[in-house]
Amino acid sequence: MKSFRDSQDVAWTVFEVRRQVSAPGDWSYLPSGFSDGWLCFECSAVKKRLIRYPERWREFNDQELQKLLEQAAPAPRSNLRPGEDFGDSSTSPDLRPD
Repeated sequence: MKSFRDSQDVAWTVFEVRRQVSAPGDWSYLPSGFSDGWLCFECSAVKKRLIRYPERWREFNDQELQKLLEQAAPAPRSNLRPGEDFGDSSTSPDLRPD
């Protein structure tokens, strides 16, 4: 997980989402291209996903991370309040395993 600020001084958090697949078809509910994982970018108001990204993204500086952010597609945000439980994590592709 990394934090950075974009050129508009917005604070972003970026992290890689990967899941262990225990059986064929475990990722069948995900849109095409997400089976290999993705980068998730979040700020206070927006969430984005990037499915094709460099392996060494953790080494990128703020400007390089912003370029990846600009390529990312908007993603739905959860409406949960802090401290609420997500329930069954298998229905949310953005939950990372503990």
